[in-house]
Amino acid sequence: MKVHQAIARALFDTGTAQLYGLIGDANLFMVNSYINDCGGKYLGATHEAAAVLMALGHARVSGATGVATVTHGPALTNALTALVEGVKAATSIVLLAGDTPGEDREHAQSVDQRALVLATGAGFEPLRSPQTVAEDLNRAFYRARTEHRPIVFNMPLEFQWQEADYQKLPLRFPEARSAIASSADMDEAIGIIASARRPVVVAGRGAVDGEAAIQRFAERIEAPVATSLRGKGLFADDPFNLGICGTVSHAVALDAIGSSDCLIAFGASLNKYTAGLGGLIRGKRIIQVNPLASQIGRFTPVTVGLVGDPGLTADAMVEWLDKAEIPGSGARTDDLRAQIAAHKARRRQMPRTPAAGTVDLFELAQTVDQMFPRDRVYVSGTGRFIRVCWPEIAVQGGRDFVDTIGCAAIGLGLGTAMGAAVAAGGRPTLLVLGDGGLMLGGLSELATAAREQLNLVVVVCNDGGYGAEYVQFLDKDMDPALSLNHWAGFAPVAQALGCDGRSVTNTDELRAALQAATAADRQGPFLIDVKIDPAMTPYYQSPK
Repeated sequence: MKVHQAIARALFDTGTAQLYGLIGDANLFMVNSYINDCGGKYLGATHEAAAVLMALGHARVSGATGVATVTHGPALTNALTALVEGVKAATSIVLLAGDTPGEDREHAQSVDQRALVLATGAGFEPLRSPQTVAEDLNRAFYRARTEHRPIVFNMPLEFQWQEADYQKLPLRFPEARSAIASSADMDEAIGIIASARRPVVVAGRGAVDGEAAIQRFAERIEAPVATSLRGKGLFADDPFNLGICGTVSHAVALDAIGSSDCLIAFGASLNKYTAGLGGLIRGKRIIQVNPLASQIGRFTPVTVGLVGDPGLTADAMVEWLDKAEIPGSGARTDDLRAQIAAHKARRRQMPRTPAAGTVDLFELAQTVDQMFPRDRVYVSGTGRFIRVCWPEIAVQGGRDFVDTIGCAAIGLGLGTAMGAAVAAGGRPTLLVLGDGGLMLGGLSELATAAREQLNLVVVVCNDGGYGAEYVQFLDKDMDPALSLNHWAGFAPVAQALGCDGRSVTNTDELRAALQAATAADRQGPFLIDVKIDPAMTPYYQSPK
């Protein structure tokens, strides 16, 4: 077969059933073969960045490696921010990128692709020859999975129509689940847990597969639970769930975590945001469990680090605690349970009076949380609205929330949400993003979402400008006019691109729009443009 056919076959043989991309002269024949010769599914984007973001969203929801393809030169440069996001979010994807012919030094689209990719923090894996297609592509997938980052598979254009003697090679990954049966570190960790009177268990995205075991551990030591942002959705039914640990924690969580004497973190990196910019870790003994030694103490100094699978390690800890007959801490008190329940009830009663023609952001988030189907995937863009929407809109599982905050860039939401919606397999997908983010990245992808008839509802928190910049002007007692814009109505634009869409200026209109968007007989994407008051959107603050 030809090299482009061999790449398509090798891609399919890795188990890749869904490919995202945008075709050009260095990848179009490969994509065509992947679809027509191999039976693979392909979703074509209108912009290369969106294609890579779709792969990121797909990977976050499915737990599998996401896969995208672009052609060479400017197609790859268009995708660089998305690659940075994938690196920052430690998400495994493979991007198959074409490359210009090596002998043509004056090719208009020639750039130093290796240097560009490495500058993002992603990995670079070249196709070395027509006879090493399966070996090289398998290596790209192996690296993406084991290095927890995007890997770009570079495909020189001059190889595409050469002959390849393709043979399928097995793609195997090492068994990564392990637990420390006995060690000085485990002994020290058990000693710390035994003496803790106010422990809190914090779980991150790396703990998703071990959720049940970590829940058993938390109940055994009688500790409340919390999650990092990317662990949102874990412990959803636990009455002692404090929610997100960090800069967006609510008052009850801040008090419980801040007054704790011990944090046991499973699969969480404990970065500065989870640590509340330092305010939530001060004066505590910290035990961190992570399968990657490189993550232990990477952001926050810890008392003890245990390299092992979070779930297996949690079960091993319970076994040791039982053998030593160590009693629980007593931190799961009736008073704490009542405080958590009271907070959940109280947050529904936060009457504020927004400006005429706008919806209060708290009311927006709470109404969406109440009316949107519970079996949802929730994708968040980046913007000032996250301070309210992250804690207020709940999910039921550890892979049901996807953020795009890795490199703190707006404009990454829609592409990510489309890949998440595909991976969700028909479950309703909710995207909440800002007006600036929608305009900056992906407005044209609404046409793609409509073409694919994705079960996607897009809620735009439209404060008419750039919220973070608005706040900075106000903080300096300056006129914020430069941060404000006069956008065209998003609902008519969405309708023109093939989606349903409504504009919302009050709570009654919001409820009617959500009712229409979530109707059982509705199909395809639905955009809700909600006008909010920029002066009433809070910004996160560091816990003291």
